[in-house]
Amino acid sequence: MSIRLKLSLLLGLLFLAAVFNSVFTFQLESYGEEKLKWVIHTHEVLNETHILSGAMKDAETGQRGYLLTTNSAYLEPYHNGVLSAQQSFVKLKALTSDNPGQQDILNSIEKKMQLKFQEMEETIELVQGVNNEAAIEIVSDNRGKQYMDDIRALFSSFINAETVLLEQRKGDFRENRAQITTLIVVEIVLFIGLFIMTVSFLRRSFFTPLELLLSSVKKLEKGHKLEVSDVVKNDEMGHLLSTFFVMSEKVYQREEDLGFKAHHDELTGLKNRLTMPQEIETAIDELQESGGMIAVLFIDLDRFKQINDQHGHHVGDLVIKETAYRIKYAVRDSDTVFRVGGDEFLAIVKDIKNITDVHNVVNNIVSEFKHPASIEGKEVDISISVGVSVSPEDSVDRKEIVQFADIAMYAAKQDKAACYRMFDKGMLRRGSDSE
Repeated sequence: MSIRLKLSLLLGLLFLAAVFNSVFTFQLESYGEEKLKWVIHTHEVLNETHILSGAMKDAETGQRGYLLTTNSAYLEPYHNGVLSAQQSFVKLKALTSDNPGQQDILNSIEKKMQLKFQEMEETIELVQGVNNEAAIEIVSDNRGKQYMDDIRALFSSFINAETVLLEQRKGDFRENRAQITTLIVVEIVLFIGLFIMTVSFLRRSFFTPLELLLSSVKKLEKGHKLEVSDVVKNDEMGHLLSTFFVMSEKVYQREEDLGFKAHHDELTGLKNRLTMPQEIETAIDELQESGGMIAVLFIDLDRFKQINDQHGHHVGDLVIKETAYRIKYAVRDSDTVFRVGGDEFLAIVKDIKNITDVHNVVNNIVSEFKHPASIEGKEVDISISVGVSVSPEDSVDRKEIVQFADIAMYAAKQDKAACYRMFDKGMLRRGSDSE
């Protein structure tokens, strides 16, 4: 049996197990949700029953208060209680429409409620007609009290029946939860078994070839030539691994080369201007947390066109490479150097405690160019002009800090007495005046 067929069977088994698990769990969950709905429904019935009972008490309290005091303020709780009781009764009828036994009890409660409402309404009308004695006589014969006692007894039977029903439905719900728990245990056992099968399959089909790879190391130690066929078995997996090994090496190397070329200058190997904005932005942001300063050095070769014209572009390229090497050698390990143009370079000098540190780095760079370069047997003088801007002293804006370094570099080119200049605000005014 081929590895492909084995893997297909294993995946098919895993798929069927997952489908079965999903369908069965869904059915149990749906059943459980239905049971939970009935538990909630029973709680709603009991809650509405308590609301109805309370409304009847409120109505009776309002009636008695009005009969004793003839204060019309008691009529409001009376009317509210009657209205609330009627509304609650309608809800209870709807909630228990599927339970004939409870409907019978509610029908009996309804009759008693009507009699009680009639008794209360009759006594209130008598008091309003200034016939207090007749109203008190009706109350004294305890008809209203008997109605309420009957209603309470019926409520007690109704609540007992709902309580029994609630316990039954809770039991059904707990049984459903137990079934789901049992299913989970079965699933765990099942998937443990599938896991063991999968590990065994992977061991035979994938891990064993890797062990063969380790055994081939001995051949390398003895100086024998290692063929790809020595690393893997001569089967489907062996062919796949050997092909993938060769292809992955090529792809990885190509990605490394492309990634490096995308962010580095091809001639000098320095970083190019693509990553420069983000690195300056990051360095400036770090100042807000750690303090200190950073400096941006804009470096330009002097008389580079003359070198090209006199010695040729091939020598000019070698001069660019030599310049990059000297700048990189002069700065510290924590600093970053970019080639941003044909004969233009930029350096980010980090971890500066004071301006003296900046001057030290710039002087190191300048000193590297005191001696001519020997290029193809020719002595070529290389001179540079450096402009320096400091953040946060000069600016905390990425574009401005580069622009200010560029302005300082042009000021250094015009200054015959200095190879570099620090940026100051006066350079902006002088540039404006010249315009």
